[in-house]
Amino acid sequence: MRPEDRAQELELEEYERNQAKAIMPKPDKPSAKWCTAPGCGERIPDARRKAVPGVQHCLACQGHIERMKGRHAGTN
Repeated sequence: MRPEDRAQELELEEYERNQAKAIMPKPDKPSAKWCTAPGCGERIPDARRKAVPGVQHCLACQGHIERMKGRHAGTN
């Protein structure tokens, strides 16, 4: 492999790592086993905990939170 090819390969690897960090930053805390939304307490499936590092809410509560954020996005 030519040196310039290797340099380009390393540059691409670094770019891909940076993109992955931007898309899925490291979580502040470990994934919860049980939903932390007030009044819920449902178990968070292992597949969700693995797919979404740092997850704190079950799918139903997360959807509710996102819908509420969307409703209030334009009201500052």
